[in-house]
Amino acid sequence: MIDKELPMIPSKRLPVPLPGEKKESCGVNSACCDAEKTLARLYGDQSVARERCLHVCAQAKKIDEEDLLAEIKVFKAVADATRLSILKLLTGGELCIGEIMLALKKPQSSISHNLSILEDAGLIKERKQGKWCHYRISDVAVLDMFSSVKQLKRK
Repeated sequence: MIDKELPMIPSKRLPVPLPGEKKESCGVNSACCDAEKTLARLYGDQSVARERCLHVCAQAKKIDEEDLLAEIKVFKAVADATRLSILKLLTGGELCIGEIMLALKKPQSSISHNLSILEDAGLIKERKQGKWCHYRISDVAVLDMFSSVKQLKRK
């Protein structure tokens, strides 16, 4: 699909309302009605515009704000070079802060700060053993994320 193309919905077309008949609407707000009018001008077809508007509004209703905030936290956590380096180090197994400091040549305060962000995002887990804290990847999904990025880079 080309970025500028809107895919057409293959399902049945919505009927065009007869004069005086109430039109089907998403019922969310007037912004949808305004969007439908704009789409009608762009498409030149009211029924296609209504169909696309209903489709977009249905998709928008599926967005869960709590899930969105959790996903933002994960993306922000991996959007830093130090944190990404820490995650890549941890793919080799469990490490303590001292080992991570040596590998990245960063001070303990920086490593601790970045580890707390990664832990808060749910990407790593901590295991305490006496005075030592050992960190590891929290879930296989984190490793899957790295393989997904490699696949995207190839395209």
